[in-house]
Amino acid sequence: TVAQLRRQLGVGAPRISDSLYRQIERAPRKFNPLQVPLSLQAALPFKTKPKLEAPRKRKTLEQKRAVVLEPGEKKAYTLLQQLNAIRNEKSKKRREQQDRKRVDKDKKAAAEEAWRSKFNREERKKRYVAQGKEEKRKEAAASGGKYKKARREADG
Repeated sequence: TVAQLRRQLGVGAPRISDSLYRQIERAPRKFNPLQVPLSLQAALPFKTKPKLEAPRKRKTLEQKRAVVLEPGEKKAYTLLQQLNAIRNEKSKKRREQQDRKRVDKDKKAAAEEAWRSKFNREERKKRYVAQGKEEKRKEAAASGGKYKKARREADG
């Protein structure tokens, strides 16, 4: 066979250069900016209007300048920060307390459910015992009753 001949001659299977895998090199795609018609832009609210501004190379004056608060502003700012910190702390404590209460409530509910299932089990047992007695009584009444033998002796 062909495979045996190739092995004897030490020749491998032929390779077709078109069938070999090689890396595909693609140029990165560049998309044109979205063009929204002016008539449509006029109808859009400001928030959704396209804001096409070329990226700046230098920082604007507003980005460069440092914000220096006046003493009154600084006091108001620190007071707001403190109030927010207090509010956050209170809400954190409240959340933790709610979690603890929920855990306690879940434990109580589990205990209640266990008691209820046990109680229901006992009640069912009593009901079945009573039902069995009732069936036994009906069965005895249908066959002539409990005192059938005593009645026969008294009559005879």
